[in-house]
Amino acid sequence: MRVPDSPDSLRLTVADLLKDEARGLRLSLLSPEVPLEREISNYRIQKHGLIFAGFDQFFEPERMQLMGVAEVAYLATLTPERRLEVVAQLCVLQPICIIVTRACEPPAELLHKCTECEIPLLQSQLSVSAFFDAVNRYFEDFINPETTIHGVLLDIHSTGVLLIGKSGVGKSEVALDLLQRGHRLIADDVVVMRFRPPATVVGESNAILKFHMEIRGLGIINIEDIFGITAVRESQRVDLVIELIAWDEYDGSKRLNLEPENFPVLGVNIPKATIPVNPGRNLVTIVEVAAHTFRLQEQGKNTSSALLDDLARRLNPDSD
Repeated sequence: MRVPDSPDSLRLTVADLLKDEARGLRLSLLSPEVPLEREISNYRIQKHGLIFAGFDQFFEPERMQLMGVAEVAYLATLTPERRLEVVAQLCVLQPICIIVTRACEPPAELLHKCTECEIPLLQSQLSVSAFFDAVNRYFEDFINPETTIHGVLLDIHSTGVLLIGKSGVGKSEVALDLLQRGHRLIADDVVVMRFRPPATVVGESNAILKFHMEIRGLGIINIEDIFGITAVRESQRVDLVIELIAWDEYDGSKRLNLEPENFPVLGVNIPKATIPVNPGRNLVTIVEVAAHTFRLQEQGKNTSSALLDDLARRLNPDSD
């Protein structure tokens, strides 16, 4: 799990942008002689073409600077002397790094000045808009904490339901029955949980186990191959946790669920229900009803509380 307030865990450098974890950015280094240990402290991108006209009032050097086709084309219209003067004005401000998008070939003057001023110059195969999307996703994954949980995550009528319980209690078998009824699988066995501000946890599959399930007696099966693309999805907000436990471990004193349970994940309290497992119980229907009940409670409808309130009124009619 990444600890959100740990300085070392959140230290991001220009070198990190070139590692496998950031391969979605499709970056390559054009100035290999410069140091890459500059720390990125501002996770916002800037595309400030007016800098080439000498207007640097809103230039923020701690942000990565993007150059697209328009900026490269503009530099190509200048004389070599003027082009060197313009890129020198940019480099003297010491931006954290400069990224040329859409695989544009930067002018030689820019590469020369970046090397001279030890400013990393990178090139991305992506367009400006695609790079903005990709780098924002990368930053979001980097700064938000994550952890893994043993369980099965499903989408049941747009409600993210995480099934947990001891190994062998029947989580995957229940999930398989739910898939046959038209619900969708996000992850089995290893669920990667990521925090999303302000108070949401999103789950997805481990990359290796994606859309696979282990069914005792059958081994590993591919849910997408068996049920089709509509039976799986990439990620899902986790709305409800259901713990499956053995019948003899169930606390019968909590049958009415008057005191709501929570399951803390990454600082977020997710509503939890505990369902005892016993031969003959229709767990699939019970899990579906639990998801519907959660939605009703989200709308302010609590059946148990309403029933007890009605009973109290009938027993004490003079109390109104």
